[in-house]
Amino acid sequence: MGSLSAKAKGQIYSNLEKYARSGMGMKKACESLLGQSRVPRAERRIYKGLLKGLDEGRGIGESLGRAGEIVSSLEEEVVTAAESGGMLEKGFGHLALYFRRIAKTRRRVLKGLIYPLVLLHLAVPVTTLAATVSNSFSLDGSGSGTPFEDALIASVKSILLIYALIAIVLIGSVILHRLSRHSGFIDVVLNVIPILGPVRKSIAMERFTQVFEIFLLAGRKMSDAIYGAGRASGSGVLRRATRRGAAMIEKGSDVATVLNAEREAFPNDFTRGMTAAEESGQMDRELAEWGRFYSDSTSEAMESLAKWTPKFFYWGILLFVSYLIIKAALAYRDLIERLLDFSF
Repeated sequence: MGSLSAKAKGQIYSNLEKYARSGMGMKKACESLLGQSRVPRAERRIYKGLLKGLDEGRGIGESLGRAGEIVSSLEEEVVTAAESGGMLEKGFGHLALYFRRIAKTRRRVLKGLIYPLVLLHLAVPVTTLAATVSNSFSLDGSGSGTPFEDALIASVKSILLIYALIAIVLIGSVILHRLSRHSGFIDVVLNVIPILGPVRKSIAMERFTQVFEIFLLAGRKMSDAIYGAGRASGSGVLRRATRRGAAMIEKGSDVATVLNAEREAFPNDFTRGMTAAEESGQMDRELAEWGRFYSDSTSEAMESLAKWTPKFFYWGILLFVSYLIIKAALAYRDLIERLLDFSF
């Protein structure tokens, strides 16, 4: 089983965008990329999956999905939508930018976590040792005699507990993120989380507007365009809203009616702008402008996420270390009281 980092995926989709923009077929592009030296095994699986799917007559997006867990269903849907709209390079370009942002944000978060992690690994052993020595000390020689061993075991347990909690949070976040692509309820819950919510909403709206524009420029039916954009957005709320919206359009409603009916999914400013654009026949231009707006909003939101995530982690570690310091101080106080009460 291979895996790819966000940085590697950003490079892959950037390369595929170049080939798609040049007009070279995907078969030749994959053969060329496979011919390069030092291509990781997981990356080769993507290109081989593409080639195999294309040889079987499948679409590019569906062929990407043959790479298994390496390529997410979201990536497959974005590429499929771009391919359907005849603008494959825009789909690859969006994914390249998305994964580069993810890689940059992760780098900044990990860099910001260095200090709190150092604090954790220094403070836990020191405070635990102080508390253990104070509790085990006895003037009459009745102590356990192994305070350092006890302190080491307690320190390791505390640090492992913290790492276990972090792992649970990360795994839970990944699972909820995947479920939110199809569940409007989970999507709404995640979107109200401070710092994280604005990032998720900006990314979803950026993807929705860009894919919607692609479908419009390709001359697709309005119902297919709005639902296809909702599926590619990666948002359960938008997917649910556009599914209902597509049914309304099939029955004769216009886009403005759909957007106004789904206030939970679409921001007010976006709805008003699209309403005016539909009446004036400028929807493609309006979507392009909103795509740029949400792209900038995503960059700003991810900068904020990279800035505040290490701070929240640091505050959590600080509270835990404060608890250990207080615990050591109380143990030392008890030791002093025992010394004062000791009878020679």
